[in-house]
Amino acid sequence: MPSPPTTLLLRPATHADIAAVQRVGRDADARYRHAGHPELDDGTEIPEPVAAGAIAESRLWVACVDDLVVGFAYVGRIDGEPCLGQLSVAIAHGRRGIGAALLRGAMQRAREAGATSMVLNAQADVPWGGPFYAGHGFVVVPENEWSPALAKVTAQQREAGLDWSTRVHMRAVLESQSLER
Repeated sequence: MPSPPTTLLLRPATHADIAAVQRVGRDADARYRHAGHPELDDGTEIPEPVAAGAIAESRLWVACVDDLVVGFAYVGRIDGEPCLGQLSVAIAHGRRGIGAALLRGAMQRAREAGATSMVLNAQADVPWGGPFYAGHGFVVVPENEWSPALAKVTAQQREAGLDWSTRVHMRAVLESQSLER
């Protein structure tokens, strides 16, 4: 894997970053169309009020290269547990360690806030989905271990047209996890 750009800066997002975050998200989602998941390339983006709320709570971080927003990590909560809601890197800046840096930062902030685990849901059948997260300590949560809230997320995503035969919930334990990869 290529080394991260030397000018990479991770910082909390500001209101001035919202349009760039939305652009990066749409750009990154385009990869799904070519990976057989056109339903994930539907032009949706983080709504401005959601982004603004996440900014106010320092739950939306951006990755900048030469002052250009090229990626972001958005963290929400499910049942009080931090949930990586979205991690996106602009296609032109992919495969440089930016996503990994954003993920490690999100996990570290959750750990520093006292969380012992983090959850997410992802496509299991694309390299930047399940396999990427597994490489960072996330493991698939078996369906018989889903909380009612995870089951509700699944139902909502199914209703929105997502195919859960290829999606998974994953969780990383933060206490014993080495975040210095």
